[in-house]
Amino acid sequence: MKDVMVLAGAIDDVDQLTQKATGVLTNSVMLFMVIAAVVVTWAKTKSVVSAFVAALGGAALWFVVLNAAMFRDSVGEDITPSSGTAKSAGPGYAVVRVIDPTPGGQW
Repeated sequence: MKDVMVLAGAIDDVDQLTQKATGVLTNSVMLFMVIAAVVVTWAKTKSVVSAFVAALGGAALWFVVLNAAMFRDSVGEDITPSSGTAKSAGPGYAVVRVIDPTPGGQW
């Protein structure tokens, strides 16, 4: 029984280490990408406004990447079935539309 407890502890340690490594890699890669976008934008345009917009866009993308799970989970809550359809099949049913092939039998 003690071996199982040690193995469970080792698996938990590896899982925590993997989560930390993923976080460090995600943050460092995103930081590099934001800095690269700002530098490239500044080099091409020599405009402070363009570089600032690139930094804002990069920060927004970074926010989306870090909160991807929240956005994924909120999609199901935000999308509701439309009640304005001509004919509602009800839950558990799919509406299938058959499209006839073009004349001549070729697509």
